[in-house]
Amino acid sequence: MSLKLDLHVHSKSRGKVYIGPDELKDSLQKNGLDGVAITNFFNISHAVWLKEKIKEYLIIVGQEIWTTDGHIIGLGLKERIEDYQTAEETISRIHQQGGIAVAPHPYLHLGVRKKVMTLPIDAIESYNAYLGPSIIYNYLAARSARKRNIPQISSTDTTNAMFVGRSYTEVMVKDSELVLESIRSGKVKLRKRALPLPVIFIFKNLLNFKNVEPCSVHTVPCILCGKSMTVRIFREKFQCLDCGKIEYSHVVCCRGHYLCLECVMKRELSISKEQSITLY
Repeated sequence: MSLKLDLHVHSKSRGKVYIGPDELKDSLQKNGLDGVAITNFFNISHAVWLKEKIKEYLIIVGQEIWTTDGHIIGLGLKERIEDYQTAEETISRIHQQGGIAVAPHPYLHLGVRKKVMTLPIDAIESYNAYLGPSIIYNYLAARSARKRNIPQISSTDTTNAMFVGRSYTEVMVKDSELVLESIRSGKVKLRKRALPLPVIFIFKNLLNFKNVEPCSVHTVPCILCGKSMTVRIFREKFQCLDCGKIEYSHVVCCRGHYLCLECVMKRELSISKEQSITLY
C-alpha cells in the first residue's frame, strides 16, 4: 500500500485564504492524491481547521518556519513552532512534538543553503515544482540529499488548489499513522512535475518586466511593494534597502527592491504581530 501526498502546500498567507476545504477536496480527488501537508507560515490554525473539515483525506498539519538560518518545514505538528530561532533549535522543537523536519528549497535565498549538509533534518525537499523550470536549485538539493544519504521529498509549494499534487511524494506505508516514520526511513517514491511556466514568469524573470503582479501559481509578493518576486538564474549583487548590506542573491523584487534575509525576517515578524490570526 502507498499514499500519494503533496507535502508542501500553502492554504493561507498574510491573512488571505487561498485554498478552502471544498477547493482542496476537489483538487485531491481530481489529481488522485490521498492527502496533503498544509505548511503555512507563522501558524497552524488553518491547517488544523482543514483537517477537521476534511475527514476523507489525510491532512498533515505542518508549518513552514522562519529560522535565523532560513526556512524549515515541520510536519506532524500539534502546536505552532515559534519563528526566528536557530535552525537547530527549531528542528529540536519539531522533534519534541513527534514531527519530522524538512529542508525546503535549501539553495534559494530563504533556504538554509549549505547548512543543509549538517543540520539534523529528516528529509530534504529535492524537487520543488515551483522551481522546476529553474532546474539548478532542485539539482543542488537532490545532490545534497544523495551525499548525506538522507530521504528526499517532492512537492509543489503552491497556493493554487488547481496545482496541488502536480508533484508529490508516494509514501510506501500500510497505515496512515506511520506516514512520518516512513518518510524518515526513506520509504518514498518521487513524482516530479514542474508547475506550468506562465507568461508572467517569462515577463518578470527573463524579460525583466517591472510592476508585475504575483501569479496565482505561487503568490510570492515583495514585502516592500507587493509586486512579484523574481528568481534569477545567476546570482547578482544587491544592496539591502534596510541595513545597507551588500550581498549576492538569486531573488529580487521585479521592481528591484532587495532585502537581506535578516531584514526580511524583521519585517515579516512585524507583519505577523500586527495581523489578527483567525481559523478561516
